Amino acid sequence: MMRLQNAGSKIVIIPVSVASSATATGNIDTMGYDEVKVCVLLDSAASTASKPAVLKLSEADVTNVSSFADITAFVGGGVGGFTIPAVSATLGSIVELNVDTRARKRYLKLSVTPSTNGAMVLGACAVLGRAEDSTAAGALATASVNG
Repeated sequence: MMRLQNAGSKIVIIPVSVASSATATGNIDTMGYDEVKVCVLLDSAASTASKPAVLKLSEADVTNVSSFADITAFVGGGVGGFTIPAVSATLGSIVELNVDTRARKRYLKLSVTPSTNGAMVLGACAVLGRAEDSTAAGALATASVNG
């Protein structure tokens, strides 16, 4: 069986304009999947190119906000993390985070905070792969297409 047949998609953050003082977050339930690709779409709403001040993944066994802990390798701009790319004012950017969920806790939380340069239009989706049960992957894909 092709691996793409055992994949599902989920909207993590619906495209929205986020003020420089706000943070957009979204949770991803990885139960039953061995990997996830998080795609963060960034477009500057300001007249100058900028990049997010915060772009990171955290993990937890439950969705209680205080339970999440940052995953060092997935903290943009952090020590041991990755470099957050600048966002072109005309083209925008896509940042992809590929996570092996077998070594992670059940829930991932994506957090994005625009820089102080101004608001950003952003959105995010997740593609979950290597489902343990192909019927679960189909149900997730159908649900994400409808909303």
